[in-house]
Amino acid sequence: MPRLLAILFIGLPTLLVSLYYIFIASPMFVSESAFVVRMATPPSSSNLGSMLQNSGITRSQDDTFSVQEYIRSRDALTVVQDTLPLRTYFDSSHGDVLARFPAPWESGLFEELFRYYGKRVQIVHNDTTGITLLRTSAFLPQDALALNKTLLDIGNARLIKMNERARGDAVRFATAEVESAEQRMIEAQKNITLFRNKELMIDPKLNSVSMVELMSRISSELAVSRANLAETRSTAPDSSSIPFMTSRIDALEKQLVMERSKVAGEDGSIAPRIADYEALMLQREFSNKALLSALDSLKTARADARRQQLYLEVVVSPNLPDQAELPLALKNIAIVFLVTSIGYLLGWLLLTAIRDHDS
Repeated sequence: MPRLLAILFIGLPTLLVSLYYIFIASPMFVSESAFVVRMATPPSSSNLGSMLQNSGITRSQDDTFSVQEYIRSRDALTVVQDTLPLRTYFDSSHGDVLARFPAPWESGLFEELFRYYGKRVQIVHNDTTGITLLRTSAFLPQDALALNKTLLDIGNARLIKMNERARGDAVRFATAEVESAEQRMIEAQKNITLFRNKELMIDPKLNSVSMVELMSRISSELAVSRANLAETRSTAPDSSSIPFMTSRIDALEKQLVMERSKVAGEDGSIAPRIADYEALMLQREFSNKALLSALDSLKTARADARRQQLYLEVVVSPNLPDQAELPLALKNIAIVFLVTSIGYLLGWLLLTAIRDHDS
């Protein structure tokens, strides 16, 4: 009886699996490639990082994981289906009924295809070297090769899309700052133009200079006239020119007072206009400096975006296999034998313990 049970629980499953792999199982070909994701001179604050950047490109491990997860994803499967006749590859007449997709008990749903796709695409990452191994399997070698190449292409396309997104995010804010600074610069210049049209003067400071020069000349003439009047009064008190000279001095004094009032002291004086004009000029200067700073920031953002571009560098190109690697018949037969043997042994020990307990 124990021998019969051993044959049923160990020998029969092992025999059936052996017959399947020997006479039924279809050979599968595996195409293999290796790639690494790199970033051109990413920002680094350490001296060691700066020295490593001198090599031109450095490894970007986080983005490598992103590419790996994308290749395993449903999105990647959708893109592959649009690019290749994937269901034809997996439902090839070269495959046996149990290895093909869909299996007899499946209806061919996308989720079922996704699970089957996960079995046919394997990704192995080496943390030490940063190299990722991509293995694709199919019933025909050219199908495995085409699938591997397509996955590398869509992985690279995903990196390009990530580059565009990162570049857009980095430059968008700087561009908005430039546009804002340009608008402030335009507004400042517009305010200066409105001031000049309203006050009918190009530069109040220049007008004030001419007024000061005029007052200086009037003061000089007034001083000379006063000196001449004093001299005339001392030398010729009865001279008929004294009234004329007095009138001239009065006129010069009035003109001097009037010119001084134009510069400062009254509502219509030029001093408040100078203050308003200088405030407008200062505003334009600040706007100009802000615009230059924003342009520098935009230039830096674009340079950083170019430096941080991601690249999928193929280390080993996909190969066209000329010998089937799958299925691993001996390994699978050994696994079935070991599992059934352990199961039989555990069952036998359990039954023995129950009998000993009953007795």
